[in-house]
This record gives sequence, structure tokens and C-alpha cells, in this order.
Amino acid sequence: MTTLIVNIDRDNDFGEKAGIKGPVVGYSECYNAAVKLITTDPEDSDANALFGAIKHYEELRERGEDVEICLITGDQDVGETSDTELGRQIDDVLSRGNYDDMILVSDGAEDDYIVPVLVSRRKIRYVKHIIVRHNQNIESLYYYIVKALKDKKVVNKFIIPLGIVFLTYGVVSLAFILYELVSARITTIDPSIGAITFVTIVLGGYLLERGFEVGAKVNGLFHSVYRYAQETRVLFLSYVVASMLILVGIASSYVITRDTTKSPVDAILVFLSMFTWWLYGAFFTREVGSAIEMAVYKKPITHSVWYGLLFSLSIAFIVYGMMNYIRYILGFITLRVAIASVFFLILGLVIAMFSSMINRYYSEARESRGEEREQGAKISNDMTNK
Repeated sequence: MTTLIVNIDRDNDFGEKAGIKGPVVGYSECYNAAVKLITTDPEDSDANALFGAIKHYEELRERGEDVEICLITGDQDVGETSDTELGRQIDDVLSRGNYDDMILVSDGAEDDYIVPVLVSRRKIRYVKHIIVRHNQNIESLYYYIVKALKDKKVVNKFIIPLGIVFLTYGVVSLAFILYELVSARITTIDPSIGAITFVTIVLGGYLLERGFEVGAKVNGLFHSVYRYAQETRVLFLSYVVASMLILVGIASSYVITRDTTKSPVDAILVFLSMFTWWLYGAFFTREVGSAIEMAVYKKPITHSVWYGLLFSLSIAFIVYGMMNYIRYILGFITLRVAIASVFFLILGLVIAMFSSMINRYYSEARESRGEEREQGAKISNDMTNK
């Protein structure tokens, strides 16, 4: 009777950290894998779990039992993907020998999700958990909290949801406080409520910042913008102008909307129709800056630039016409204005079809030239070989 000791690394730390591809079968191979992972990351519990499986293997061998040991690894995408990979690897291991049952050795309850997969293949004698003991003092507790904030699995499962809960509670509480100050004309608020609101907002924002690494991403964005501004002047300037046009467009569209309509629905439609042209102006500025930079550096201006300008113009016409046509259906504008809107809508569709035809023509021509070059290179190689 041969028993297979199975150690599971469901999230594939062995592969991600130590470059070990499962399955790993045999005492020596498993021992080397455990040494490699614990050398790479001495704090990883998967290495301790595999050492625990190796120790249990030695104990059973001393008792005279016929046992074999293996390590199967899953995937970083824990769930369907990892468990499918674990099932494939255990089938591979079982096909190499004649095993009567299995012993599962893991580092926690998370790996127990794979038990049904194992039971469907062989009987499991028992499950053995390897729990790593820690020093329970304040310094160690602080250390493990800091480590948890850097662990992606812990962050995704606990830190981010907890941050969302705190921030949502704080924002809702703040909204009620502001509502009472405005509607009920209250001049003072309860200090305890204000303190709780402030603390929950700060705590929720901090947890989300750590979870999504907002600070690092913003810092990287500033460095990228600075480096980009040094490398390319014209295109960077066009991005700045485009951003300014968007901000001005928001303000201008809001003023026009406020002065021309009172209905909330009509206000949204008017704002979208007006802001569409400012958005197209920003895109146009960006594309023109790209074309100017290509000309400055003597690069060929591709047809994609012209296609982008034409197609975005068609979208602007379609959105503008559609918004105003919806206003006519809802009774906010007259038929005369609606006819002009239909004209813009049709014009946008015509420009879209025209630009698509041009883009298809140039794409097919480029593919044809590429095929001709490949055929020429093939003929040249054939003549050289002969």
C-alpha cells in the first residue's frame, strides 16, 4: 500500500518567487524546492509547509510505511484557474505511480478548498496543517501588520474592502452633517460625530491609498510627465492645451446650460451636446501636436492621424445630433432645430463611413506591400541557397 503525501501551493509562490514549476515529485526534488524558496523568501509559509511535509514523510518512512511525496502548484489567480491547474498536476503525479491514498499537508485552511479535487482522484487519509509559530509581542505584531499591508493577497481581500467601508461611512456621515447645516441652519455639530466622521474618512483614505498604491502611482505619473516633457516639447504642449480646453469646455458648457434651460434632464442633454465640441477640440489639438512633432523630427505622418481626426469629427456630429434629437422627442426644442440635428446626425454617419473606407484602403495597401516584401525576401533567400 503506497501513500502519496501531497503538499499544495495554491497561489504558486514556488513558481512566482523561486521559478519552480510543478509538479515536483520525490524527496530530493521537494527538499531542493523548499530550500530554494526559503532562501529566496525566508518568511514564506509555503516553504515551511513543504518542510513540514518532508518531515512527515521521514516519520512515516521510519515507521516502515511505503510513501512518496510531491508538491503541486496552482496559479497566482486563486480560484478556478489555480484549482484547474492543481487538478491537472495531481493527475500527472498519479499517472506516474500506483498510489492507494493520499495525505494532504498544507499551511492553512485556504488550501482545503482543493480537498474535493483530490478526493475525486483518491481517498485522503487525513489532512495535516503546518502552523508557523510566532513571537507574540508588540514589536512582532507591528511587524506582521506592516508585512500584511505589503502582501497583495491580504490587501485585495481585507485592506481594500475595509478601506471602502470606512470611507463610505465617513462620506455619508459628512453628507448628512452638511445637509443638516444647510437645511436646518444648525451652526454647531456634535464633536463626537464630527470626530468619528473625520477619523473614518482619514482611515478609509489611508487604507485605500495603501491598497491601490496611489502615492506611488501619482509619483510615477509626475516622473513620467517630467521625463516626457523633456523628451518631446511639441506633443507635451499639445497635451497641456488639450487639458485646458477640456476644463474650459466644462465651465463654458455649464454656463450655457445654466442660462438656457431649467429642466434637469434637458440640462444634461444640453451640457453633453455643448461639451462634445470642446472634447473634439482637445482631441484635435492633441492630433495636430502629434503631426507637428512628426514633421519636426522628419517622420512620415501616417494615415491613422487623418483617420483619427475624421472619425472623431463624425462621432462629435453624431453625439451632438443625437442629443438634440432626444431633446426634440422629449419636447424641449422645436421641429426646426430638430431638423438641423438630424442633418448633423446624417453628416456624422457619412463622415464615419468615408473615414472607415479610407482607413481600410490604406490598411489593405500596407498589408499588400508587406506581403510583396516578404515574397521578395523569400525569392532572394531561395536564390542565395541555390
